[in-house]
Amino acid sequence: MTQIPAAERTLRLLTTMAKIGQPTSASLLAQRLGIPRSSVYQLLAELEKQDFAIHFSKERKWGLGVKSFEIGSAYSRHQPLERLARPVVEKLIAELNQITLVSGHLAVLDGDQVLYLLEQKGKPSLGLITDVGIKLPAHLTASGRAMLQGLSDKQLRANYGGFEYLQRRTELGPGTFRQLQEQLKTERELGYSLEVDEVTVGFASIGVGLRNHLGQVIAGLSITFRSSALDKMPIEQIVKKMEAESQSLSRKFGHHDN
Repeated sequence: MTQIPAAERTLRLLTTMAKIGQPTSASLLAQRLGIPRSSVYQLLAELEKQDFAIHFSKERKWGLGVKSFEIGSAYSRHQPLERLARPVVEKLIAELNQITLVSGHLAVLDGDQVLYLLEQKGKPSLGLITDVGIKLPAHLTASGRAMLQGLSDKQLRANYGGFEYLQRRTELGPGTFRQLQEQLKTERELGYSLEVDEVTVGFASIGVGLRNHLGQVIAGLSITFRSSALDKMPIEQIVKKMEAESQSLSRKFGHHDN
């Protein structure tokens, strides 16, 4: 039998349990997955330790644990956002591809990271690493800084856990918390965020924030293109277009401009 990495086995196990939709035996899971029952028991035992699975001892069956449901609930909360944003991102990419090859993204904050919920690739693809589910340092991405702009200084410090030195991927971008504060102040005045070669050398991004009915920034909308195309990009026109789309999306979440 071909050796399957433990992580892949674990994901397949969780997926199978979710599809069955009710507590089931380890024997049935092993049969469905085509792996030894002993291996299934080992995976289930570890998942139980982490609250991703629960063992019903009297029934000798296993079900999904609270952590699995938390992840599912988190996805459900983001699903309307992704669904509403998709046509907007597709429209932006179609229009901007007339100028240069671009990709569009929708991301949310997860502490000091951004989590990508949506990526709309141009044709041909730019070959970026910002696929759905990928996380990157928020302070280095345009979508991340567009969201960080909406945080108070206290919230910002909490997101970064009080650390003064920040991770860098290249030699560019804020390397300290103070530098991040200064950059966010500048970008607040501009109304958008721009990063050039900070995530990946050779690529640049523009980002704007989306807000909810409380005025809180709930997501970041961004486009990415090759840094070499920056000079021919009509930045002001692109930002106006992105801001108009972000305001339209924000209104669907109850936000109204003053």
